Amino acid sequence: MKEVQRKIFLWLTCAIALVMPVYGRLLPLLIALQVLNWLAGAAYTRNFLLIFREKPRMILASFSLIYLFYLLGLAYTSNFRYAGEDLMIKLSLLLFPMILATSDFPLFRRNESWLILKFFSAGCVVGSLVLLERALYHTLVLGKSGAFYYTALSWNFHSGYYSMYLVFAFSNILWFLLIRKSVEGTFRIAFHVLILVLFTLMVVLLSSKSGLLIWLVTVCFYAFLLVFRYKKIWGGILFLGASLVLFTVFLALFPMAVSRVDDAREDVMSADFQKNEDQSISIRLQIWRSSWKIIRNHFFTGVGTGDVKDALMEQYRKHHLNIVFGQQLNAHNQFIQTFLTLGILGPLILAAMFLLPAIRSFRKEAWIYLVFLVITGISMLFESMLETQAGVVFYAFFNTFLFAMSHADPAGDAFKITGGEG
Repeated sequence: MKEVQRKIFLWLTCAIALVMPVYGRLLPLLIALQVLNWLAGAAYTRNFLLIFREKPRMILASFSLIYLFYLLGLAYTSNFRYAGEDLMIKLSLLLFPMILATSDFPLFRRNESWLILKFFSAGCVVGSLVLLERALYHTLVLGKSGAFYYTALSWNFHSGYYSMYLVFAFSNILWFLLIRKSVEGTFRIAFHVLILVLFTLMVVLLSSKSGLLIWLVTVCFYAFLLVFRYKKIWGGILFLGASLVLFTVFLALFPMAVSRVDDAREDVMSADFQKNEDQSISIRLQIWRSSWKIIRNHFFTGVGTGDVKDALMEQYRKHHLNIVFGQQLNAHNQFIQTFLTLGILGPLILAAMFLLPAIRSFRKEAWIYLVFLVITGISMLFESMLETQAGVVFYAFFNTFLFAMSHADPAGDAFKITGGEG
């Protein structure tokens, strides 16, 4: 029975990874099934007290601490309807850490750990092809222009979040190809390289400024690893050069991304933000200014879990930010959003959730997890990721899974390079 429950746990985990970049509406159902499987297995009755005895389990459980602070934020909130909706969206921050922290180790066998990442990459391939096919249909059949670009291409996904998915999958494939070198044979290597090209093309077409940035950071990170950690100097230089050439070619073929970066630079240089209110950088700067005015008045406690949206809308209305108010935008920075909601402790806890695992991952050379933290950390500087299902499930799911595989689960050596490997 225990082995059956473990297999169900594995395949539900793979299903979540596969569906996430394809059809996010299935995620609540799959997560609910995962919770039911966890409850039926009853491993938590044996392992809960181990959270207080075993450091890896304690760290896993600590990832849910931010959710407990959002619960405390109910004590001084007035909009309980919004608070309830917000807590439901963020529920993954509680569920995934507690499920993994109280499960029997090993969670997965060696090859099964890799399987989950491969399912996610497969989902990104399928999702990308679906988006491209839809864009082709809208262009050739419906005669619409711009279907291959930005939000028109991402359609049912936020372009920044989907770019983040693609870059993470891109990073995983690079790890298998360049570091672990577990992809062998000319055909298999060519196939994986083709997927890397597809993901790079999609990141350019999606034209999310944060997506373009994290793609460049990821490429530079792996080039740095090859040159300085694994002493593959010419391999690192060749990889970096080929990647940048490909990137430059795509930017030349599809200049929309370049125009968005140029617009962003002009926004930053402009002193008149109101004049450029329809530009994304100007919008963010206006939102951050409004957010800081709220933070100054609620520095230690924040405005509460349910009142953060009302407080922002009041500031937008007060300063005549009509476009921002009309779109009901959040803070577009998770650290600021958490500061607004919970006060100074909120962003400090959130920062610790990145910095401490990142230091540990660097020391243990858990590169996949480290890159994940870098990718999501940068993304949270530009988006309030934990305010949407697409962001919070991605972060909560892979953060706990990768930490367990890299630091807690005895099978975690699947993500490490030993001996002369790599």
